Amino acid sequence: MLVRLRDEDAPTVGPAPDGVTGPAEIVSVIVPVMRDDDGGLTEAYRAYRAALDRDSGSRSGGAIEFVYVLAPGTPRARAALGALKDAGEPLVLVLLSRSESEAAALRSGVQQARGDTILTLSTYPQVAPEELPRLLEALDGCDMVVARRAQFAGSTGDSFQVAVLHWLIRKLFGRAFGDLVCRVRACRRPVFEEVAAYGTQHLFLPLLAAERGFRLREVDVRQHQDPAAASRSSGLRARLRLTFDILALYVVLKFVRKPLRFFGTLGLPILLLGLGFTTWLALERLVFGVGLADRPALVLGILLIVLGIQVIALGLIGEIIIFASGKRLKDYTVDRIL
Repeated sequence: MLVRLRDEDAPTVGPAPDGVTGPAEIVSVIVPVMRDDDGGLTEAYRAYRAALDRDSGSRSGGAIEFVYVLAPGTPRARAALGALKDAGEPLVLVLLSRSESEAAALRSGVQQARGDTILTLSTYPQVAPEELPRLLEALDGCDMVVARRAQFAGSTGDSFQVAVLHWLIRKLFGRAFGDLVCRVRACRRPVFEEVAAYGTQHLFLPLLAAERGFRLREVDVRQHQDPAAASRSSGLRARLRLTFDILALYVVLKFVRKPLRFFGTLGLPILLLGLGFTTWLALERLVFGVGLADRPALVLGILLIVLGIQVIALGLIGEIIIFASGKRLKDYTVDRIL
């Protein structure tokens, strides 16, 4: 549940640039606010707004809307944004009624946004605001643009953790990304609506878009020179959660339509190990006359056989479910029809 605050009498579209007929395209800027921190929130908004408003001759045509999605327990951030709104700034404030993940906050913001072009930002500038128009311009000819900072301004430990995450994604999915931890992305609305259905971590939206067949482009940008912003770190615990999210995402993307491959890969070695134990014990009993009484290996072999069969049976049940609901599953994306 959410509450939406918008000035209903505000103009929906900015003035069209010279030489352009029809309404200007609206660019919706989505900023999730998950922590109660008003420090720099107003300055970040003014820097974002100034950089995008200076791009009056670009594809946006000055039609920019800012949608801030606030999680519960953020009174200081709400007061700071409310002051901006009272001062006449055309903001849309979406107040969530319960705690949500940042990915859910982004989905809520997109539902309230009007633009067909979505630009996601963080509460503090991760990249130089002057680089934002370049991201929107780079969206021509592709479906999503991902900002890639030339230098990651973090501690040595943070840099190592980020490198490990990128290495893991490259090994599991075969896709190389330069800066997935940067939240600055520009994309078309259909891209976000399709990949957001997975409900996973917001950092993996480019990976999900690439797996769904959308065209991605990484653009090198300058990092915002702010020591306070650069010092903000997600911490080791958050990085570990991201690692588990990557593994869960790998299983979902690679095996959700082929469950027997996943469960068979786990169950077959267990079954073969159990058969090996019992076969060796049977040969000892038949050939060498070794008794089977008080042989823990026999119990272990039987348990492994039963466990392997059960794991493989789960895969078979999954295959039956996928086959029965195959007509409702969409495993392709149409690029265009000629």
